[in-house]
Amino acid sequence: MLIKTVHELSELLDQFLQTLFKKIDTELVPDFYLVSFDIANDLINMRFANDIIGIPTTIETLETLYQRKKFLQNLMDLHISKSFSESSAVFYSDIFVFNNTIFAYAYKFDRKILDSYYKMTDDIDVQTKSIIEAIISEVTKYVNQCATNFIGDREMTPKGINDLLKDAGKTLMNSILNDESISNPFDKFSKISSLSYEKAFSNGKILLLKQDSLSSVVDSSHIKLLLTFEDRLPLSSFRHIRKILELSKKDIYLLSDGEYIYSVIQFTEESYHLDKARHYFIIEFNTYYSWQLNHNNNKLMQVTNEEVYIPKPKISYFNFSYEFKKVFPEIETKKILNLYKLILEALKQVKGTIIVISKNARSEAFRLRNQGFIINATFLNVSTIKSITSIDGAVLVDVEGFCHGIGVILDGVATEKGDPSRGARYNSAIRYVETISHNQSYSDCLTVVISEDGDVDIISKHTL
Repeated sequence: MLIKTVHELSELLDQFLQTLFKKIDTELVPDFYLVSFDIANDLINMRFANDIIGIPTTIETLETLYQRKKFLQNLMDLHISKSFSESSAVFYSDIFVFNNTIFAYAYKFDRKILDSYYKMTDDIDVQTKSIIEAIISEVTKYVNQCATNFIGDREMTPKGINDLLKDAGKTLMNSILNDESISNPFDKFSKISSLSYEKAFSNGKILLLKQDSLSSVVDSSHIKLLLTFEDRLPLSSFRHIRKILELSKKDIYLLSDGEYIYSVIQFTEESYHLDKARHYFIIEFNTYYSWQLNHNNNKLMQVTNEEVYIPKPKISYFNFSYEFKKVFPEIETKKILNLYKLILEALKQVKGTIIVISKNARSEAFRLRNQGFIINATFLNVSTIKSITSIDGAVLVDVEGFCHGIGVILDGVATEKGDPSRGARYNSAIRYVETISHNQSYSDCLTVVISEDGDVDIISKHTL
């Protein structure tokens, strides 16, 4: 395919991004912009969407301007990124020049949707923090490649959606291991998942560590070394690896650096590595030709038949906002977004929790003081929500985001709306919400129940 104009290239790339992100999540589809620069009347004219921004300059030629790519990048950051609200996240391609025009591409995402996907925290020593981040990185590479081919008047071969997602999966895996000497761990895990042993497919697990972290396992108080192979086993010995995967069950794992299997280990405290040892990654084999990469009890990606699938958020912003506004229609979007971020952080709590959002959270904390703990009104953020949800009982939060009670045992009368197949946490929330909804002394509430397996239920009088 030979592209003749910048606008033709732009339409092709826009269509590609639309198709790609619709496959992942229709709410994630970005807005795609062509950004162009020219010089006239001592002004740099930057055009994007329907806007033209003039910046005074002493630069006289496009050639000189093009050589100052960092300056142009700063202009885009200053004028484009800031022209959108804080709820937007903007990414840029490289900058190119063609036929007296300097151009680049910008793609704008809804930050609320991006944030709803699991992402490793900044303290994790990994360059690529999520599969979504890896996908955006691969998109930028593809956009840059297409623009380069266009300028060079070269044929352009469209990239397949599944190929780009697979490249993103490999990028994420390589970023985690951060060792160029390790070859194709993604492909090796896929090959292992395709093999059977005694006519059964694997459901084994591999603890994946960077090579320089392997020694820490031996010294760890919460890991028991069951056995060590005298000769390390290459992951490329697929049949051998498939056989010894039978050793891994429940809290027993094979230990690997992505190139070799070294040992068989056991976690002496099953929940510890899921919640505290945040540099651990788990390869979990599901069934035939299927495996997943987990971090801190969160699925980073699922790979089936060598195709990468992106785990959907347990709760989307739009679902949360929709249910929230049924109960509190007058609350502004900024406050809803803050509460939603707290829910996302609470999802990382291994034990599960209950968060009760109510206008009279303070009075409820006092009413239930004999079955919980009253605290001074404390504005919650993502760094504090995890610690206060680590103990049993509900968290009482007002619509402004202030916490008033923790570890609260909710009350309520018996109800026919419970579900005996669900746990005590879910049924306790059902009883509480129904009781509150019939008592005019208390305001309505929205209760978010997070189970130990990560499932989320939003309960209010409108959902009963």
